[in-house]
Amino acid sequence: MSAIDLRERYSDMLLDSVREANYPSIAMLSRVEASIADSETMERYIELLMEKVGNDRFPSPTMLDRINGLLSSLAALEQQAEAGAA
Repeated sequence: MSAIDLRERYSDMLLDSVREANYPSIAMLSRVEASIADSETMERYIELLMEKVGNDRFPSPTMLDRINGLLSSLAALEQQAEAGAA
């Protein structure tokens, strides 16, 4: 199995842990973010966090800030990809 495949498997395992936790720890969220290697995985992660926030009557401001930062990072990745394709 290649390093890319193993990293993807590791990211999926971490995403599953976040999905299963009612309130994932900051350490777990940071670990997930450090493992993200591509925009597709980042999109899935952002969607997962948005789902968690959407299900919470009083979402954590810290979680909302985290999502906002991730959206900025994703936008930057997309701009880099577009610049590389041009």
